[in-house]
Amino acid sequence: MPLASDPWRAIVVDLTERRQVDVHVLMALRRLFWLGLAARVTVAVLLHLFVAPETFAPDQYAYDAGARVLANSWASDVPVSASTLLPSGPRAYFRIVAVQYFLFGAYSLIPKLVNCLLGASLIRLIFDIALRMGLGPLGALRAATYVTWFPSLVLWSALNIRDAWVILLIALLCRQALVLQERFALLPLAALVGGSFALVEFRPYLLFAVTAPILVSFIAQRSQHFLRNLVIGSIVALGVIYADQAAGANRRVRFIDFEELQNTRYWNTVGAASQFEQADISTPTGALLYLPRGLALFLLAPFPWMLGSIRQILAVPETLFFYSLFPSMLRGIRELWRRRRARSLVIILMTAGLTVGYALGEGNAGTAYRHRGQLLCFFLIFAAAGFEAQRTRGVSARQ
Repeated sequence: MPLASDPWRAIVVDLTERRQVDVHVLMALRRLFWLGLAARVTVAVLLHLFVAPETFAPDQYAYDAGARVLANSWASDVPVSASTLLPSGPRAYFRIVAVQYFLFGAYSLIPKLVNCLLGASLIRLIFDIALRMGLGPLGALRAATYVTWFPSLVLWSALNIRDAWVILLIALLCRQALVLQERFALLPLAALVGGSFALVEFRPYLLFAVTAPILVSFIAQRSQHFLRNLVIGSIVALGVIYADQAAGANRRVRFIDFEELQNTRYWNTVGAASQFEQADISTPTGALLYLPRGLALFLLAPFPWMLGSIRQILAVPETLFFYSLFPSMLRGIRELWRRRRARSLVIILMTAGLTVGYALGEGNAGTAYRHRGQLLCFFLIFAAAGFEAQRTRGVSARQ
């Protein structure tokens, strides 16, 4: 087939010439994409046919019902505003599903299949991010392989929920930031700005948690005076947060408000479904004292001995495998920080910031497990970097 008519081969040539990626590695990546898509579609169809929606994500009912109402409104002679039909809060995913129902009919399997495609697209995106962070082709392929088969990433992209869109948006914003750090171009800049606006429509509290590390990384990597620029960038980011808080009730950076975090955590820990205890994090001191335990709960939950439901039982194998990756993650973070700091700073800062925020605000094992999926791709990149560093040292020792 001619090159011009085969977009994948064009991508292969581009990456091979610019990043010295072996064609065989890229062909393996292509196989991973199709295998990942097939796995996600299979899971989506099986869950759709044989498993009740509330088993893994009860909010599927809300998205399906809200999208049906909105699509029916669009088809009526007098369409009604979405604000009067949908619950308060971000409505982007309701509109996305409503568009699909309006065009193809109100079949709840359709948005699940669309999410499957998004989940499979993440495989190629994570490979590219890992390369731009400084991993070798085999290390990037390992990260993409993890993303292909990690059970929770497969699950969240096979359900009618917004998680697949949020995870892909976060990864896309990070990828565009890395592209702009390499060279300025209008298209990546437009994608970065547009992606930021889109993220607000899904989860507003993620806006500054994602964009502040991007800002810091831009300032820090533009000069040889790394530490000085890092401090300057941090001050600028804190200034943005302060200005946002000064806006009063309209501020968006509510994740930095300790009283708001306390309220969120309180309501998450109310009820029998929560297995996290109450904790007072309404002050900086209280939050700091609770942080180590919160980190353990966010990173390790659901614990293998939490066997109260089928969801927790099914999560045990993945949880144990995730535990086994911790040494490689720590080794990878250390290696990236020491040797590829400028290229990986945005990913490290954003992952650290969101991890701390979720560690303080989470009050439910299931919610912590689900929100951890937003950062899972980056944890897996760190693990792949750790394996690559270990393999490189082993090769050097034998020579």
